[in-house]
Amino acid sequence: MRLQSLMPLECAMSNEFDHDDLANLFLNLGALQPPAELHGYAVGFLSVGGRVERQAWLKHCTELLDIEMPNPDDADALFGVYKSALEALGSEDLALQLMLPGDELDLGQRIVSLGQWVQGFLTGFAMAGKQRQSEGDALDALSKESREALSDLAAIAQISADQADDEDGEQDYVEICEYVRVVAMTIFLECNAATPATKKPKGERLH
Repeated sequence: MRLQSLMPLECAMSNEFDHDDLANLFLNLGALQPPAELHGYAVGFLSVGGRVERQAWLKHCTELLDIEMPNPDDADALFGVYKSALEALGSEDLALQLMLPGDELDLGQRIVSLGQWVQGFLTGFAMAGKQRQSEGDALDALSKESREALSDLAAIAQISADQADDEDGEQDYVEICEYVRVVAMTIFLECNAATPATKKPKGERLH
């Protein structure tokens, strides 16, 4: 499968979650990580076939964000990140959007958030991939092209705000966002052929 555009992208949140609201939640929880990283983690985890119940996902969140177990309302919001990502990945119109700040922030900040999203994706991908391998489920479905794309993502994760100084920085940012989104969707489609979005999740441990 070629890594080509699956649908037009705006590098922004879906209407179901607001980036700023989630950032405020993270602040209240004492989480130092950005919302983009958690969303990227969820997408990466789900893309390679990872599925968990609510309580197991909250354990992922507490360890990733280095926070205490949240109260019920905050827990609902955190689990909503997981559910929203799963629904977007499994939708017929392939409607995944990256959870990134809006255009009200300067380009440098948005570029940094994109790198954080990708870092989260790679972490979630590695976590779920490790679990699948421990269960004897090799990732043979992943194409050579997607494996090469993962190397691209590793480079994108190191992106810096300095690139905002480039003359074509805004356009480059949009194109990189689109590439990242298409890679995530492609990996999901390759790895989840036998793992539909409706598959009952397991309550596996993080470690």
